[in-house]
Amino acid sequence: MPMPADQFLTREQIAIQQLAHEFARNEIRPIAMKLDHMSDPKDAFYMPHLARKFDEVGLHAMSIPEEYGGGGIDDLFTHCIVAEELGWGDRGVVGLLLSSNKITRYLTARELATPEQCRKWLTAYVEDPEFLIAQCMTEDEAGSENLLPYDGVDGGFRTTAVREGDFYVVNGVKRFISNSGYAKLYFMYVRTDRTKGINEGSTLLMIPLDTPGLSFGRVHDKMGYRLNLNREIIMENCRVPVENRLGPENYGISRINSHLRAGDGLINAGAMLGLARAAYEAALDYAETRKQSGGRLVGHQAIGLKLVEMYSELNAARAYVWQAARMIDNREHAPVDLKMPGSASMFAHEMACKVTRDAMEIFGGSGVMRELPIEMYLRNAYNMLHSDGGIIMKKLKVMRQLNLEAGADINVD
Repeated sequence: MPMPADQFLTREQIAIQQLAHEFARNEIRPIAMKLDHMSDPKDAFYMPHLARKFDEVGLHAMSIPEEYGGGGIDDLFTHCIVAEELGWGDRGVVGLLLSSNKITRYLTARELATPEQCRKWLTAYVEDPEFLIAQCMTEDEAGSENLLPYDGVDGGFRTTAVREGDFYVVNGVKRFISNSGYAKLYFMYVRTDRTKGINEGSTLLMIPLDTPGLSFGRVHDKMGYRLNLNREIIMENCRVPVENRLGPENYGISRINSHLRAGDGLINAGAMLGLARAAYEAALDYAETRKQSGGRLVGHQAIGLKLVEMYSELNAARAYVWQAARMIDNREHAPVDLKMPGSASMFAHEMACKVTRDAMEIFGGSGVMRELPIEMYLRNAYNMLHSDGGIIMKKLKVMRQLNLEAGADINVD
């Protein structure tokens, strides 16, 4: 199946789509299954090596503004196109793109970062091919409730930061954090006022990898998405300079995140398109070559109809994701439907689960064998229902927006 085309893609977007596709084909696919099958989840993490390769083809710093030496590609739509090709290679490798995008979003938000912080860290990212970042929010007792913030004193992340002169002393444990132990910079959400909830008493700090008191615990052994490492982060009297704070103290999670671009979750949705496309292509190729009951599988109605559904669902999800991304990019010129990004992301995630399951059924008994990638595709798809806040949280966010627009009371307990 060829890469998705669109008459509105610019020449530059077609070129970067092809570049990302070739990177996925040449650098990701040859190693994806081997790494996925590693018994030790730490051994499945190959990001530093892939980050160097990503840099060689010019994609490592694609999100970074040109004034700091980056690619200067800011639009969300192009990010979704690149994410699909990387997801076609392996779902976990999209973390390379997310890393570049997230550090850009944090440090180019004028209300959060100073010009000095922006220059220092974006330049460092561009100059170091292995530079990755980590976004650190989830803890043992507070995960998705941080994303639709529960503002009780008893809720939200508990990691504390106590001001001592020109430093914050940070203590706590985060878990499920991508790139832990390898990321060069950690965007750490902390409580700076324990008498208030996370909308009034939380602060965002940047913690470099070499900060004393910062260490790393167990690597989480996930069923899928294994090329993306998730690990515990431990802070024991970790001293962070006040100059590494983003925004005011006690600025609160909702105000912090309000300065980030709405809809960036569509990058993950784009990656789900790539994952589903890989499964569909494999199933179609198998059905065209496998002969059974007097003919090729593709000629049997049950199989043919399933392929039609897969093809239709994949293209419907892509159209929705692309529409939402273009809407965000055009937000200064036309009204934005705030429900659409979350709805499109939810739709793409659930589509990928259905398409990978259908692909497994087309392969029959071979579909569950580990020497083929189909079972890996399915594990990767279903794993993502529990990532990035989870599929239920995506639906709750859309539901909240529906309620706001309808003037209804909001209850998401």
